[in-house]
Amino acid sequence: MRALKIAGIVVGGIVALIVVLLLAVVLFVDPNDYRADIERAVESKTGRQLTLSGDLHLSIFPWLALKAGPASLGDAPGFGDEPFIAIQEARVGVRLLPLLSGKIEVGDVRLAGARIRLITDEQGRNNWADLGERKEATTPAPANEKPMEVPTIAGLEIEDAAVTLENRQEKTRRVVRDFNLKTGRLASGEPFDLNTDFVLDQEPSLSARVKLATQVTADLEANAHRLAKPEIDVTITGQGYPKEGIPVKIVADSLSADVARELYRLEALSVTTTWKGEGFPAAGVPVVLQAKDFNANLAAQTLELSGLALDLAGAHLSGSLTGKEILDAPAMSGPLKLDQVSLRTWAPKLGVSLPATTDPKVFEKLSFSGTVSMTKSSAEVGDIVLQLDDTIAKGMLGVADFDSKALRFDLNVDRINADRYLPPPVEQPAKTATKEPPTPIPVETLRNLNARGQLQVGEAIFAGIKFTKLKLGVNARDGKVRFNPSQASMYGGNYSGDIGIDATSDVARISLDEHISGVDFAPLFKDFFETDRVAGKGAANLKLTGSGKNTDDIMKTLEGTVDFKVADGALEGTDLWYEIRRARAVLKQQAIPERTGPARTAFTALTGSGAMKNGVLSNNDLNVAMQYLKVTGQGTVDIPASTLDYKLIAAVLKIPREGADTAQMQDMVDAEIPVKITGSLTDPKVRPDLEGYLKNELKQRVDKEKGKVEEKLKDKLKDLFKR
Repeated sequence: MRALKIAGIVVGGIVALIVVLLLAVVLFVDPNDYRADIERAVESKTGRQLTLSGDLHLSIFPWLALKAGPASLGDAPGFGDEPFIAIQEARVGVRLLPLLSGKIEVGDVRLAGARIRLITDEQGRNNWADLGERKEATTPAPANEKPMEVPTIAGLEIEDAAVTLENRQEKTRRVVRDFNLKTGRLASGEPFDLNTDFVLDQEPSLSARVKLATQVTADLEANAHRLAKPEIDVTITGQGYPKEGIPVKIVADSLSADVARELYRLEALSVTTTWKGEGFPAAGVPVVLQAKDFNANLAAQTLELSGLALDLAGAHLSGSLTGKEILDAPAMSGPLKLDQVSLRTWAPKLGVSLPATTDPKVFEKLSFSGTVSMTKSSAEVGDIVLQLDDTIAKGMLGVADFDSKALRFDLNVDRINADRYLPPPVEQPAKTATKEPPTPIPVETLRNLNARGQLQVGEAIFAGIKFTKLKLGVNARDGKVRFNPSQASMYGGNYSGDIGIDATSDVARISLDEHISGVDFAPLFKDFFETDRVAGKGAANLKLTGSGKNTDDIMKTLEGTVDFKVADGALEGTDLWYEIRRARAVLKQQAIPERTGPARTAFTALTGSGAMKNGVLSNNDLNVAMQYLKVTGQGTVDIPASTLDYKLIAAVLKIPREGADTAQMQDMVDAEIPVKITGSLTDPKVRPDLEGYLKNELKQRVDKEKGKVEEKLKDKLKDLFKR
């Protein structure tokens, strides 16, 4: 017992001596006397000038505490005269008695008015790299040395701090300002409250005010951390945003980070906002994003996101996502689904006005489902089932390479009537009717287009033309676009074509190699030209090229070859035989005959071919076979003007039995009557030139009589010489 008593006296004396010595330091030592020494020491270690503008205060019991006034650390050479770091006030203290036994208990740590500048210059150098270079290698601790116990901190408070991140090479500047942070007691493995708020400025157009409140558990020994019930409030302001800003609220059940095992988890995430701004409704667009569970295993490089749901102004999108090799070669995939929504009612909620359409019932149904696949360089949506009104499309759509913007697709559409979505027709008085302006050829867009794929449509209507079994292949790259194969069944026949566009220069060059066979022209002309004037079934081939900056230029520069053949057809609205009868009656001053049938000119075959130059087809071998007539001749078709001009010869083969003037017409047998066809393609005018016919007949008779006189004269001369 005496030995213990002596030991106690010795220990007590040592403690008393230490306390006396520390009191002596406080009473007789002024830390400001060492200000210059501290500044020189920092400069020798960092190469930066330390300026201690304020007083240094040292206290001992029960805390060994140091308080500093304004101070700054100079910037690296070449980055300006402003300090790298500046503070207004800093205070830190350590409880004295636990320190004597090897434990560190830090009191409240306070930092006020801190300013930090992190700058990258035009050459890519930054103003903090030299600090790391000047660190001296430390001697490793002995293997058997017991690590120091993780300190506790009574609380951390940061007030009015700011960090500037400026990249002069990329001409960007970001500032975190008005930064405040306050925590409860910080101890490893024990939960503490954390509250912080700051403003992030993305100059010059974006500013975000952020507030965060959560409970943090940081297990420093296990290197595992958790945020419980984090709540983040963000208000976004800046150019293009409303003055009051856009509020965003982010909440979750928890955010866990097991850094040692590289496991990260986010539970029950919810992001809500009402997006406002130019182009959106005044009330804004409500947005709710939710995720049930997010797990990332960086060691295994896997990712799982489940229960993903996005509600955008009433439209509901849901899905999930899994990923592998997320660090080395990320590849993610998962299903995505858009529940059926009416575009008519949904689009206005986004501030989008749908165009007026020919069919007011379109844009009523929209739904989507598919499987999303993504890598660092590509994205694809497969197993697509897209429904728009009564049209269903299936297949895939994706970007094979982000850098080259390589679009790939393979879509199969059951049916579509594109004309339902066109603007409704507007009736205008004839006097005010004006020609629609030509459509520009988007040369720049085509030049940058990189696309390959095919589109198949079961039934389609485009510009009034009906197709079935439509197949369109697309291959576009480096300014050259080709639509091949281009195939369809239409109006009882078939279409095939090869369309090319060369947009490598400022003026686009178009090439057409088109073929139709077995097509019924009556419904085709009715649907496309809105005319009932043509009937028949046949084939046509055209091989043309053209160039220009718009559709008018293309039409005016078309050149190439065309041929056509039509069987068992008719030109409705014009009866060529009746026009011949009527013109003959007028010339002979007889009564105009009555038409005995419909106004139509039927033919058994129509053939022709020609060359096109500057949009005008020259056809020199038109041949029309009819029961009573045979028509041959030549003419031109002006595609840009949509007019034709033909001069034909109609040879009368026989006189039809129908008609009261059949007997009187017998003199017309074997007659060759000039016929002119002029006017528009949709409403041609057919006029027989009987006056020209009679003049020709008169000339022939005169020539014939002249020949007879000459023969008689020759005979008389022969008789005379015989005598």
